[in-house]
Amino acid sequence: MSSAFYTLREQIHETRKKTMEQLCGVTLHGDLQERYVDWRLPLPLSKKRQERLATIRKAGVLFIHVPKNAGTAISEVLYGCSMRHESIRYYQKHAPDVVRSMPSFALWRDPVERFLSSYDFIRNGGGSHVELHPGFVERYADLTTLDRMIEYVDGASSIYQLDHVLRPQHWYLTNRQGEMAVKMLFDLKDIDRIYPFIPGLHAGEIRKVNTTRRFTTDLSAAQRQKILTIYKEDYTLRSHITQSDALPETFYAQHTTRTQKSTMGRFQPALQVSL
Repeated sequence: MSSAFYTLREQIHETRKKTMEQLCGVTLHGDLQERYVDWRLPLPLSKKRQERLATIRKAGVLFIHVPKNAGTAISEVLYGCSMRHESIRYYQKHAPDVVRSMPSFALWRDPVERFLSSYDFIRNGGGSHVELHPGFVERYADLTTLDRMIEYVDGASSIYQLDHVLRPQHWYLTNRQGEMAVKMLFDLKDIDRIYPFIPGLHAGEIRKVNTTRRFTTDLSAAQRQKILTIYKEDYTLRSHITQSDALPETFYAQHTTRTQKSTMGRFQPALQVSL
């Protein structure tokens, strides 16, 4: 009897989840919070979400995890776990004290390179640590060419029709007015040089995580231009990038010397690795 009751309860719970997702026009259940933030409506945080906020407060730094930008690796170092892909608006709503008083940062990646990495991630069904969400597996099944993927993203009527890896970077980093709301933004190419700016991050700590084999490196001029057009707002973020040379070279030389014996693999951003 108890087993039957448990099964019935789980079925009711799943039905409720699916109904909420359909009513709110989302595929990912986690997007319900983002939807409610969009609508300025209250939605209580689950216990797990409250625990993640507590972890961030304990670390003393807010990292906005933009997908395909080495976020899993940095989250593991700072928080001991991988953080969800929440927008800065989510934190402004549910943890305004964190946004206001703590340093916050994110990584920026060239949109064309990021799109190619995302395309390979989808074709592979995910990476070494993260699988493509089941809700998108069937939806993306027919997107077997780069042109089809570009057309799909270009034709999406809602950001919530896209898996996180295909969403523009500015969606995660800007406030309701479209203004940059993260205090520090770094180019992914400078990932080995950002540690002096970030509390709790040290030289040589960032390792390759959630990698997949890259096999899409070439694209036509027309394809490149289309991607540039789709993600044009991401390029406007470049003016906000914090220059890693803000600190003198002697600082990096001193700290690199101390960490040469580290056994941790250094992160090497390249087209051969999908983040």
